[in-house]
Amino acid sequence: MKYRVYLETLGCAKNSVDSEIMMGQMLADGYEMTADVVDSDVMVINTCAFITKAVNESIDRILSLAQIKKKSGHKKLIVAGCLSERYRKQLLDEIPEIDVVMGTSDYTQITKCIAEIHGHEGRIGIFEKKPLYSVKNLRTEEVIAKNKNYAYLKISEGCSNMCSFCNIPKLRGPFKSRSLRSIEQEFLTILRNGIKEINLISQDSASYGLDLDSGADLLSLVQKLLKASASDFWLRIFYAYPNRYPKELFHLMAEDSRLTPYADIPFQHIDDSVLKGMNRKITALEIENLIETALTTKPDLALRSTFIVGFPNETERAFRQLLRFVEKGYFSHLGVFTYSEEDNIRSRKMGDPISEEEKVLRRDQLMQAQQKISLKKNQAMIGQKQKVLIEGAYEQTDLLLQGRNQYQGADVDGLVLINEGSGEPGDFHLVDIIEAHPYDLIGRIS
Repeated sequence: MKYRVYLETLGCAKNSVDSEIMMGQMLADGYEMTADVVDSDVMVINTCAFITKAVNESIDRILSLAQIKKKSGHKKLIVAGCLSERYRKQLLDEIPEIDVVMGTSDYTQITKCIAEIHGHEGRIGIFEKKPLYSVKNLRTEEVIAKNKNYAYLKISEGCSNMCSFCNIPKLRGPFKSRSLRSIEQEFLTILRNGIKEINLISQDSASYGLDLDSGADLLSLVQKLLKASASDFWLRIFYAYPNRYPKELFHLMAEDSRLTPYADIPFQHIDDSVLKGMNRKITALEIENLIETALTTKPDLALRSTFIVGFPNETERAFRQLLRFVEKGYFSHLGVFTYSEEDNIRSRKMGDPISEEEKVLRRDQLMQAQQKISLKKNQAMIGQKQKVLIEGAYEQTDLLLQGRNQYQGADVDGLVLINEGSGEPGDFHLVDIIEAHPYDLIGRIS
């Protein structure tokens, strides 16, 4: 018997890729995917556990699915992902409706897991852990073909940077690169299915290749992908740590327009004492030099970054330094997060002396400063004719189309809203920018 499976994903884009790998394996083994949880025989939830807020959201959703299971009398519930990795035994002890937990490496055995669940009376419990990223962990063409506009391409797994505020090394293991060959293979499969934007993702894209004997690195990977096809596409790089960011990429952006002029570099702070406490292995001067090189080489570069406010040793003076840094106007896009004290991070020994109210106040001040900068940068685009990737009808009204230009990353940045003209999802169109807002642009198809 082949079962109907409901699969739900929480958390980041990297989790989405893991879910697509699971989906591909289930489809290949004849399982039927359903978007209706009530209609399912097996419920799989791929969870997030990066910070306490994500943990609570994951647990709340698991409890909701547990209630659905109790009412059905026959469904099975599988919990996968980072929450399972962080709290394997506790989940089984405290939520009896869970049949099995799968961590961040054993999710690749999803079909074996489902088969074993239905071959047992009662629970299996903790599924066996397997080595981390494998070349075999590729999404199937059937899954890739479901996308129309853009695709994420995960180039590595895990992280070895050991930032003191972060639990990713414990949840995902040490950094492990995929081979150039496996990445190129998946890249070409994505293009073959008509997808025009490929987003390289990782816990730290800049570290790609450090663990390989081939001498490959992020720069050589990008060069190889650009040479692999002569078709028209966008290649975008997400989440590359500043410590190892290849500055040659800025030159490559100027040479090949398919590599979007977009750099997602999480700086996290600018005060040297806070950076040291975070174990970021970079100084304020080095950050400033990297930005200067980037904007000198590619003046129209869209810089995206993230910052954490309320780190235990962030003084008022350190925060003011960060605020002044943001006010310089380097960034097109910015994410600001409040420090979260977790039970499995090294900075926990520093305590959590800054109140939640103060953290929120500092976050809001940074975002208000950035909003003015983003508006000014967007206003400078009025009158331009920009290449835009059409995504389809705007989710808030069918009267508008939505798309993104080369400076806007999928799922994290603003949109180009089109109020005149028509276009098919997944196609590039030239759009006249006629209006600007802090996050979104308004345009009409030329």
